[in-house]
Amino acid sequence: MKLLSEVTSWLKRNRTSVRMAFVLRIVSMALGSLFSLFWYRLLLRAMGDPLLGLFQNFQALTRLGGLGDFGITGALALKAGTLLGRKDDTGLRSLLSSARTLFLLLSLILCVVFVGLSPWLPQWLNFEGVSGAGSMKLLFAYGGINLGLFILGGYFASLNYAHGTVTWPILPTVLFAQILAPFFHWRLALLHMPLWIQLTPYLGSAVLVAFLAWRMLKWSHPCLGDLIPLRMDCAEWKTLIGASWWMYLLTLGTAIYVTTDRLVIGAVLGTAVIPTYQANYKVCELGITLIVTAAFVSFPKITQWVASPDAADRRRSIVELNRLSVFEIVLACIVTLGYLAFNNLFIGLWLDKAHRAPLALQAAFAGNLAVTCGGNAGIQLSMRAGEKGLKLAGLAALGAGLLNLGLSIASVKLVKNVPLALTGVAVATIIAQSIYSIYLSTVTSNYLGISAIRWVARCWALPIAFTVAAAVLKAIFPDDSLMDLGLLAGCYVLLFVVVCWLAGMNREILRAELAHARALLFFS
Repeated sequence: MKLLSEVTSWLKRNRTSVRMAFVLRIVSMALGSLFSLFWYRLLLRAMGDPLLGLFQNFQALTRLGGLGDFGITGALALKAGTLLGRKDDTGLRSLLSSARTLFLLLSLILCVVFVGLSPWLPQWLNFEGVSGAGSMKLLFAYGGINLGLFILGGYFASLNYAHGTVTWPILPTVLFAQILAPFFHWRLALLHMPLWIQLTPYLGSAVLVAFLAWRMLKWSHPCLGDLIPLRMDCAEWKTLIGASWWMYLLTLGTAIYVTTDRLVIGAVLGTAVIPTYQANYKVCELGITLIVTAAFVSFPKITQWVASPDAADRRRSIVELNRLSVFEIVLACIVTLGYLAFNNLFIGLWLDKAHRAPLALQAAFAGNLAVTCGGNAGIQLSMRAGEKGLKLAGLAALGAGLLNLGLSIASVKLVKNVPLALTGVAVATIIAQSIYSIYLSTVTSNYLGISAIRWVARCWALPIAFTVAAAVLKAIFPDDSLMDLGLLAGCYVLLFVVVCWLAGMNREILRAELAHARALLFFS
């Protein structure tokens, strides 16, 4: 009992700790990543390339379907975070009573509409069943139920985030969504159950995660966890929807950017090539998720500092944003170098040599990682640069997503060689993300009153440069022999030192972070 009390007390003290959240996310993601690689291998063996490709395409589609909240989840997090920063409890209670009603209505309406259209959606979206997939109609009906739960769970998740509860939600998500659900999916796949039945464990995990998110709110801030009153306030709805429209464009553009490569490849080249494409992107995808987490757990506090009328808080937001940007660039460099050096070896050990991708495609994946992570801090802050910043971010995200989609379609349509076509899809992502990052970096720089040229040079030009240099060195030392890997590692160490120096990593930053790490380690 004493140990449980101490752990509970420690969790309460570190509920809003950005660094502890980042440490926990690293540990949990490391475990989750190892399990995901394990599950991917087992699912590939149990389902085969075509069925697994169909499953991955459906996952991409349901992510787009998750945009059915029209950005209200993200808008609620920003609005609630701003009101918390201003300490406006009355305004916060009024906002939440109206938001609860809106979320509930939206969840029910979209679930009914999606389930009602399920007999026709597979044909409209060109989803052809493959052997062992089962009923496509029931699969899409499952998607409608999942969409409703996603919206309801998003309400509680956004309030936890706005309140700064960034440590507690990490472990349940990993346990249920990344470990238990894939395990039961694999067991059902071995029994050759229809795909819609294989996905039911993910539905169960979504219910459990949403329930725990609500309990976390009741524990940390009971007011935010209230389920009543439900109020229909048109003025509050107008305020929330006004912000959510731009957030919707932002999430829509991001979802297009993240998911349409698989949909385009599957529609034109077939789902059988998707597992190879996804397997070689796996390390980069995990790296992006890990690094962007640093911004995710940092921005509740930064949002409140930016919204604060205190000039000292605004200055602090600039210091913390700069520190965050430095770490994101350095971490992106580490993952990029490790990926290019060892991905061929990794794929051969994890799956087989037949699933390896050419160096050009790997370099494109690495470039996407570097550009995305390098510019992430500026992109995230632009959304918080007043209402104008949110509008510009939404329009920029939509434009970048559509550009990425158009270039991807052109690549698979015009290029007949499959490996070159896949590389073109990955390069399309780099082009769109680069334009997106550069533009929003200027928005952030102008809002904070800092040099846009310096910010872009560090957050875009530097990541591009070290990716190109790393790819050239890999082409010079392409073999997986100990000699080539040793020479490549030596060159990469020198490249990493140069990147740290150019990014602005110094002793003061390292010393400060080590001090915080010691404090967390000894639970002070």
